[in-house]
Amino acid sequence: MIIEKLRMDNLRDGVYCAKGMQFGDEWYRNLEVWLDGGLLRGQIARDDTGEPIGFVLYYPIEHVPMEVGGEGLYMVQCLQVKPPHDKTGIARKLIESAIADARNCGAAGIVAEGLAEAEQSDIHEHVTAEFLESLGLIKGQSRRFATLYYMTFRPDAQEPSYLPTRFAAPASKATIRVDILDCSLCYVGIHNRETVLQAVERSARERVEVFVHDQNNRGAVVDKGLSSGVFVDGKLTFFRGPINEADVLEAIDVADSARRQAMDK
Repeated sequence: MIIEKLRMDNLRDGVYCAKGMQFGDEWYRNLEVWLDGGLLRGQIARDDTGEPIGFVLYYPIEHVPMEVGGEGLYMVQCLQVKPPHDKTGIARKLIESAIADARNCGAAGIVAEGLAEAEQSDIHEHVTAEFLESLGLIKGQSRRFATLYYMTFRPDAQEPSYLPTRFAAPASKATIRVDILDCSLCYVGIHNRETVLQAVERSARERVEVFVHDQNNRGAVVDKGLSSGVFVDGKLTFFRGPINEADVLEAIDVADSARRQAMDK
């Protein structure tokens, strides 16, 4: 097995999860812009035949559109290993390579999110508290389904923390308002945005209005304290994982029913 740095010429091959997927090309174009601009770094694992079997992506925390604050740190955004390689230590080697690269770049430390057990999936099965702690990362602040784990390289490095949530969808009396916080760090985010838009359009509902907020830059994330999510009538309804149209329509129906009940009272 070899570990190689992420480059423009190996990005689409090595970061394999969106190949052939709907909206995958849009995502790869975004990654290429971030990589070319020096905002994205990564490591790719290949087996002895050259086949990519895992990757890790990470960004300088001051630039990454994620709701975590800190100074001089690198933030791990995604770690994936193809089965059946997931128990061969590849995830460990990828994170260790990211840590070494962050040190060489002069970073103050590195940060990753450990997901709660209920949020684990085939995609995120490696990012557990047990795994991150085994690498020497320290447990930090928790919020909802995730906990920050970090490693500092300098004595003056500050502990990372989640940004305070500032976004509140404006109320609308005339329509049911759907707010999409659109972040394309993962192609799933693009899928969610398009699914919500298509669901509302196909429903032909006159009383539903959709607003898309571009969260693909650090300033927008800091301003709202959130990088992604879908709000239906002011309520954060979805936050992780692919959304389907039926879920969107059900959320709108629930909001509409709640409005009607309130009016009846």
